Amino acid sequence: MEIVKEISESNTPAPRKSTMEFDFTLAAAKSNALILEQSGNDYETHVRNHEQNTSLAMGSELRPIEQLDKLLSHHPGYPLFRWNTIHGIDYPADDLPEETRMKELNDQIEKGNHKSALVKEATAHVDKAMISDIELGYGIPITIDCIRKLKHAEVYPVGLQHQLTIDEHGNIIPKKRISHDLSNKRDKGLSINQRVKEHLLPSVLYGYTLLRFLHLIHNIRWNNPNKAILMNKIDIEKAYRRFHTTPKIAAKCIALWKTKDNDEIGIMLTRLPFGSSPAPAHFSVGSDITCDLANDLTHCPHWNPTELNSPIHLAVPETKLLPHDIPFGAALEADVSLPEDQTAGTEGYIDDLATAVLVTKDNLAQVERAKSAVLMALHLQFRPHKGSEEPIKRPEAASERKLQAEGGLTEIITFLGWSINTRRFTIALPIEKAKAWSRAIESAIHSNAKLTHQTLATLVGRVNHVAYIIPQARHFINRIRKDEAKAQKHRAVHISPETKRDLQLWIKFIEYAKEGISINSVIFRTPTSISISDACETGMGGYNPLNGKMWRYKFTTEEQTSFTLNVKEFLAAQISQQLGLEDDNSPFPCHLNIGDSKVAEAWMYKSNHDPENSPVHNEIARTMAENLIARKACNYSQHIKGEENIIADSLSRDTHIKRSRTELPFIFLD
Repeated sequence: MEIVKEISESNTPAPRKSTMEFDFTLAAAKSNALILEQSGNDYETHVRNHEQNTSLAMGSELRPIEQLDKLLSHHPGYPLFRWNTIHGIDYPADDLPEETRMKELNDQIEKGNHKSALVKEATAHVDKAMISDIELGYGIPITIDCIRKLKHAEVYPVGLQHQLTIDEHGNIIPKKRISHDLSNKRDKGLSINQRVKEHLLPSVLYGYTLLRFLHLIHNIRWNNPNKAILMNKIDIEKAYRRFHTTPKIAAKCIALWKTKDNDEIGIMLTRLPFGSSPAPAHFSVGSDITCDLANDLTHCPHWNPTELNSPIHLAVPETKLLPHDIPFGAALEADVSLPEDQTAGTEGYIDDLATAVLVTKDNLAQVERAKSAVLMALHLQFRPHKGSEEPIKRPEAASERKLQAEGGLTEIITFLGWSINTRRFTIALPIEKAKAWSRAIESAIHSNAKLTHQTLATLVGRVNHVAYIIPQARHFINRIRKDEAKAQKHRAVHISPETKRDLQLWIKFIEYAKEGISINSVIFRTPTSISISDACETGMGGYNPLNGKMWRYKFTTEEQTSFTLNVKEFLAAQISQQLGLEDDNSPFPCHLNIGDSKVAEAWMYKSNHDPENSPVHNEIARTMAENLIARKACNYSQHIKGEENIIADSLSRDTHIKRSRTELPFIFLD
């Protein structure tokens, strides 16, 4: 804690004012072009000779490297983070041949931006984003002539994405996000994203953030039933923009836009852009350190946040508990274990960091630490705000707007597009999303016009999101995907009647998700029922090893030749699962299928069976999914060797055994 105290109280000076001008005007662009010309139109040379210790210097958003060394040197991700802080983030990508680069550069200047950014209702949003990037010093305005002369210069179009966010009161509001399309002309393989050697990028560390967070909540509730679990969420403001890229990469990430006087200029982005394929991996290096630092602070009994804290911790709203008469949802046994005494933790995904903490009389000190841990971690990692001493407009590292809406500890938060309620022990699709997505599906169902590829791709993305908490519903996406693939080829298509029927089902799934799914159904659970099955050319069978119930079915001559062995194995697994769930009294069953066909066991999860070329596979999968959804159940599958599957093998083959010759609880489906 001595190092934490020393760094927190240290006087960290603001950087010097840059030599560049940060106004969204042609005059500023011309001035910056002249400055670059003095460095041979080489931004790398300019930074090296004229921008040391300015806001354009590498790592200007972070604390001095000597402070970071003391605090973070033990972290496994720190060596790369340190390198990126000193030198800027580089992309492992080859340069284009000069003749090719110039041709692509001139072609893109001539072509301009994507239509999504140019329509009337979009331009105001793009204006705002471009002005913000420049005024905050993230983008440098330069002239078109300068772009053509600038060493390594590449231009990429911008587009506009439609999203949802919240205001300071927690209300859902529309959000427009600018995306720099660094994959433009991907079919040629010439864009910066296509040239990136992905195997040389660091690992992306936040792929299972939500699942880890739910397991943390489950572990706390499992070991502390009927006790409140509080959560908060801190959003890193301008997340990607906090990290500099190398000057060479900045020159490869230029966008074009027109000023209010209708003058087209270039904006050279000096920070990580949205739309860059290396950005998630490199940002995760820094955000993982923030997350781990927050966890260390939460579990450190020597840290007293009332004495040492982030300067903006007073902006955090008061803690809110739900009414006492709302019952606590119960945690059922999980198949993975966390330490029994773990009563708090933080998980992060890009710019969102969520914390959960147990509330008991004996744990109030940790509750206070958890409330401020992420804010304190950001304060220790990023350069403190110097107010009027800042050479350019600069926001706090933590989003102050979202801090007022989501920073206070509560039993319900929205994290990664999901509403998590620790009191009810549920995860749900937020109401506004559910309404908007259902309306979009209704519109697609009742439309007589062709649907564009973008419309269908958006539908697929949304239903996939819902399927995260209803995984069995993925078996009802394949027809939508098939129409999407056709639309990609033909630009737009009429969706089939079968697809419309599936979309009707998805409205029900969205409603189900809106009401909330038990966290027990999403985490890795200990099975509450088990079935073992097998099939051969002439029959199939299975049994429940927990209660001894068995079943068998003898195929007719026609059935023996109509289906492949793998399809028979798949059907046997589905029947065994259905019979097993009938005897499972758990409120949220977790069924384990065991069989000796690797293909059939894999098909228990496969959700893209072609409904036209594999209709039987598709119907078996859909029947299985309907049973699981109806029972609020989850499903696992496991393979065993054929020679070990003795009982199920006998059930499928030994059809000569008559009903009267067994006293076992036997189900004869034939």
